[in-house]
Amino acid sequence: MIRTLSIPDATAARALFGPLHRHVALIHEAFRRDKAYVVDIRVAGNEVTLESDDDAELARAESIFLTLMRHFDLKKKLREGEVRAAISFSAPGEGGAVALADLPTLGTFTLQTPRQQRYVEAMRSEGKPLVFGVGPAGTGKTFLAVTAAVEALRSGLIDRIVVTRPAVEAGERLGFLPGALEEKVDPYLQPIWDAFRSQMRDDELKARREQNKIEVAPIAFMRGRTLSNAFVIVDEAQNATIQQMKMVLTRLGQGSQMVVTGDPSQIDLASHSLSGLDHALGLLAHLKRVEVVRFTSQDVMRHDLVAEIVEAYDHDEKRRRPSP
Repeated sequence: MIRTLSIPDATAARALFGPLHRHVALIHEAFRRDKAYVVDIRVAGNEVTLESDDDAELARAESIFLTLMRHFDLKKKLREGEVRAAISFSAPGEGGAVALADLPTLGTFTLQTPRQQRYVEAMRSEGKPLVFGVGPAGTGKTFLAVTAAVEALRSGLIDRIVVTRPAVEAGERLGFLPGALEEKVDPYLQPIWDAFRSQMRDDELKARREQNKIEVAPIAFMRGRTLSNAFVIVDEAQNATIQQMKMVLTRLGQGSQMVVTGDPSQIDLASHSLSGLDHALGLLAHLKRVEVVRFTSQDVMRHDLVAEIVEAYDHDEKRRRPSP
C-alpha cells in the first residue's frame, strides 16, 4: 500500500523533515527490522510517500507525520526531541498514536517516552510520596525530578526543595574542606544546579537559595531531621550505604515528596553489596504508596549514541558475570 502526505508549505516541510532530512531519517529508523525497513519513506518536494505491506505499520508511520504536522501548525517549530516523542508514543503497546499537542509535558519540556510520563505522574501524585527513578545515565531521572520539584515549589504545593547526594570521595573528610556547607558539597551537586538553571534564572535561583527555599545537604548531614512540606531529591543513590539509605528515607515528613534516583550499574562504593539503593528497592518496591520506575536505554535523552553505549556496556557486564 502507498500513502502520500502533502505538506502545506516549504517552511513547514523544512521543519518537518529536519536539517539534512534528519527527522525523516529518525522516523525511518523506527521502522527498521533487522536489515530491512517495514515502511519505506520517500521525500520529494513538499510531499512524503509511505509504502508498506503492513497496514498497521503504515498507519503508525502516517500518524507520526500527521502528529508532527499538527504540532508545527500549533507551535511553528519542531525539535528533535518532539520527533522522538511522536515515535515513542506511537509504538505498539503504548496506547497508539497521540496528537503531539496533547503529549504529556513537564514545564516546557515534552516528555519523550511512556516511562518518563509514568515517572512524572508519580512525582505529581499525592498517593506516591516515595518515587524511585532507576536506570542508566541520560534517561532524565535527575532533570525531571528537579523540574517537578521547581513546578511544585512555584505552585505552592511545597515550601522548599531539599537535595541530597552521597559524596563518596569526601566521606568523613567533608568537614575539613574549606568554605560553608554548600561550598563543600557543590562540586558533587553540579548536575543538580545545571538542572535548576535550566528551569530558572540565576537571580531567582540565588534568591531562593538565600531564603532556604532550595537547600543542599549531604546525606551525612540529614540525620535527626524531619523534612516536612518539602520536595526531597536523593540523587546518585546507588552510592548510599544501606544505613544511609534507611536514615534518609526515614526523614520523610508530612506533606513531603521524596524522589530517589540512581543507576545500579555505576556504584562507586568499595563493595556493591553495600549499595542502599538495591537494598531499598528489594524491601520497598511492593508497597502501594511507593512507585518504582525502571528506565532503559530506550529512554535516553542525550545523543542517540549514548543509548548504544549503554547497551554495549550492559551486554559486556552480562558476558563477564559469573554463571550461577
